[in-house]
Amino acid sequence: MSRFDDTTGELPPARGSFLGSVNIVMATYALDGLLALATGALIARELGADGRGAYGLFLLAAAFGQLVLGLGAGNAAVYYLNKRELSLRETVTAMHALVLGAAIVTALVVAATAPAWGDDIFGEDVPAWLLVLAVPAILHLNFMRLALQALGRFGDLGLATVGQQAVLLALVAIFSATSDATPADVVALLIVASVSAGAFALARVGVANVDPAGIARPRWRTIRALASFGLQGEAGNVLQLLNYRLDQYIVRGFVSLAGVGIYAVGVSMTEAIFVLANAVALVLMPRMTGADDEEVAWMAPVATRNTLLIAAGGALALAAIAPWLIPAVFGRAFDDSVEALWWLLPGAVALTGSKVLTSYIFSRGRPLVNTMITAVSLVVTVAANFALVPAFGVNGAAAASSLAYAAHFAPALFAYRRLSGQPVLGAVLPRPSDIGLYTDAARGVLARLARRASPQGAPNP
Repeated sequence: MSRFDDTTGELPPARGSFLGSVNIVMATYALDGLLALATGALIARELGADGRGAYGLFLLAAAFGQLVLGLGAGNAAVYYLNKRELSLRETVTAMHALVLGAAIVTALVVAATAPAWGDDIFGEDVPAWLLVLAVPAILHLNFMRLALQALGRFGDLGLATVGQQAVLLALVAIFSATSDATPADVVALLIVASVSAGAFALARVGVANVDPAGIARPRWRTIRALASFGLQGEAGNVLQLLNYRLDQYIVRGFVSLAGVGIYAVGVSMTEAIFVLANAVALVLMPRMTGADDEEVAWMAPVATRNTLLIAAGGALALAAIAPWLIPAVFGRAFDDSVEALWWLLPGAVALTGSKVLTSYIFSRGRPLVNTMITAVSLVVTVAANFALVPAFGVNGAAAASSLAYAAHFAPALFAYRRLSGQPVLGAVLPRPSDIGLYTDAARGVLARLARRASPQGAPNP
């Protein structure tokens, strides 16, 4: 088992090949995406466009809260654990202290501001007090997933990720079959699913790595270490979330709550394009952090250009089937999501390159650079949305997002060039030598299938 030895502070090296780890994570994201698609379709059909919009706005608020209150400790843990500068026990304990703090702060904020918000802040009678449960639940799950990532436990990470979505889908299906679900009901089910997945992830990290006394009386030295590094990158993650989702609030202001639901469906469909990029970025971050310069110089451009290539092919395929797929899955009420999806896809492809490059930048110990890149992109997001949404509605928001994603990719390329000293074309344009990656991967898959097909796993003659 990949565990820190708290007496030495050493972390055993992650096992398995890079491509093997990517395959595990990519399979995780693919399965998670399919489950999310089924869950999203069920929620959309059950709640309608208005209810789907209210649910989306609540999720945005909860995601924003857990990002801010997490102080970047999760991503900092990936860095410090792989640099062997903090032990697993003190890191996981500090994470739990932050979760407790997040619950307290959220409760105070909701108590102080909810009377001014009223009952319609999210729409469809979704109560703000549910944030007091949702924020710490989501934060804890994300912390434990990042701990598993730092340990190279990608199989367990996959089970926690898929498990949350599977539990949510099952609960929504059961609830919908027995009663008329409301957006508040679905939010409550999300909280249950997040708590369940977080508990599983903690069990795989190791409950023994949590010191109850350290939660009640936190070790501020550890929290300061995590926060001082983590906030540099977490500011970028907060800005990135705004970059991804602020447009939903702008759509609500200029269009309608139903418009938010229609736009959210288009956005959720583009997430299929991110499956490979998310997998590559997740595996690359800890691996490049602990790798030598020569290995990193090879991995970063190869991973980026091939991720872009596969994402572009996936985007073309999704664009072709969207006019049939979206109405069939989500219902005719979401027909307008098709055009929004088309406008989103070019930027989605560009963003896959950004996801890989920002992992490289992080691994070089420069999270603040990622924050600056995202700040540039957010300026484009806000300006483009206020220029395009009033005139073009949901499609204007989608086009603005594509512009913002492209504005994220361009400075990421520039930063990559400055940090690596390598030409940007090497990270963008495929090369003939890349064919070997695909043939090697295909041979590896065929070899594994052949071994499994052999009686009792015996080698083939």
